[in-house]
Amino acid sequence: MGLLDSLFVPPRLQATWNPTDDRWYGPVPGPMTAAGIRVDEEGARMLSAWYRGRDLLATTLAMLPLNVYERLANGSGAQVARMNPLHDVLHSKPNSWQDSYGYRRMKMFHLIDFGNGYDFIRPGARGFADQLWPIHPPLVTPEQLPSKRVIYHVRDEKTGQTKTYTQDDIFHLRGASDDGVVGKGVLRYARENIGIALRVESYAANIFGKGTLNGGWIKVPGVLNDDAGKRMARSFLSAPGEEHIPKVLEQGSEFQPNTLTPEDAQMLLSRKFSVTDIARWLGVPPHMIGDLERSTNNNIEQQGQEFVTYSLGGWLSLFEFSINDQLILNTERFYAEFNRDALVRGDLETRTTANVANVNAGIRTVDEVRAQENWNRRGGKADELRDPANITGKGAKGGPQDNQRPGRTGVPESRAEAITAASASRLLKIEVTAVQKLTVKHGKSQDDFAVAITAFYSSHATRVIEMLLMSEADAAGYCASQASRVMAGWVAALEEFQTEGYAQGLAAWALESEAA
Repeated sequence: MGLLDSLFVPPRLQATWNPTDDRWYGPVPGPMTAAGIRVDEEGARMLSAWYRGRDLLATTLAMLPLNVYERLANGSGAQVARMNPLHDVLHSKPNSWQDSYGYRRMKMFHLIDFGNGYDFIRPGARGFADQLWPIHPPLVTPEQLPSKRVIYHVRDEKTGQTKTYTQDDIFHLRGASDDGVVGKGVLRYARENIGIALRVESYAANIFGKGTLNGGWIKVPGVLNDDAGKRMARSFLSAPGEEHIPKVLEQGSEFQPNTLTPEDAQMLLSRKFSVTDIARWLGVPPHMIGDLERSTNNNIEQQGQEFVTYSLGGWLSLFEFSINDQLILNTERFYAEFNRDALVRGDLETRTTANVANVNAGIRTVDEVRAQENWNRRGGKADELRDPANITGKGAKGGPQDNQRPGRTGVPESRAEAITAASASRLLKIEVTAVQKLTVKHGKSQDDFAVAITAFYSSHATRVIEMLLMSEADAAGYCASQASRVMAGWVAALEEFQTEGYAQGLAAWALESEAA
């Protein structure tokens, strides 16, 4: 029997089942797959790739802070609404026996396995949603009424009785759905592949467990008498741990090892494909569940970023939209959102460089950075946005255009001014080209973009000194001002850099710097 035959032939019954055996009265372990294995939620977890991928998604989502935010007046941003009772429910304690981590991890398991997550909404001291009591998804049957409202028939696991609840009583996390009412879990569609993978694992276990790899046949030049045959047969029946003992061969017999190895049957290749296939079903990078064949030190970091954006991003949005739709009463003032930055903080050096750049550019305050790193706040000026670093006087209020000399009309008055204006135009073209390239390269990460822009303008100061003959201090101030403008709004900044008046203002500033 070949490998493929063994995969699709159901295993034989090894014993006669007793009519009183519990197996006849337990739950049916999932639909039968073509591989001859029933795959339910528990059985699927026996496959290491599925267990790891499923746990990776659930654990990563659970570890992210989930906050309720309050929108500030006049669109000036938002702040964590710790005084909102729902914030404590979502961020810390959803019910009397679970913390938020365990609760959200379980919800993700339910979504992957069943496509739905259900909770009773129980009122109490913290408001109408004082507690979210989880319900095992198979116990719930949603039904959409002609009015389009949804009711939920919930069966009591102990009594077997069913009660009906309205959508106001049930918090429903709904996965991918064909009708918008009932979600369908990833496991529902991945059963066949998991069944094949489990059959391959079972086949491999039988091969190694029964010593099939050492199998073969005996070649005899003549007719072997019965006594010699029995003696040789007994010598091959080794007890566990005695496989190394020499075998007895008589009458010129030769042992011919079995040449059908698992490699020849592509068993190992099938097992490797199973890992890749499970990663595809769950939408996670293969290297995160143990397949490092196509990963390098250069692209693993990029794959990690893709995991946050594409693998986990959809699940995070599912939670956020469901909470905001069903649990947030005043959506114009409050909203729930995960803090995704907790997963993309990078290493210490990268974070430090980005934080310094953001603070010096006036994008974040010192205390905002300290809070992100879980350090104590300092207050005072540490909670104020800075003017761009190294900028005093010229450039601090808006760059070159604010620093034209009094009485200038923008028309060069001498050959030196014409040369300086041309140099300023070339310098600004260099900046525009560089910023455009950095935007394409680091557009997915604001922190990476800030680091790259800061690094560019730090080195650009030398070019400014050479092309415009500006002082070192003024060149540094100019570069800091430009970096601040780019990080505050790169599209508007690039458009401004390419105007004729901006180049003329830069030229005027350079001439003033040279004169000073």
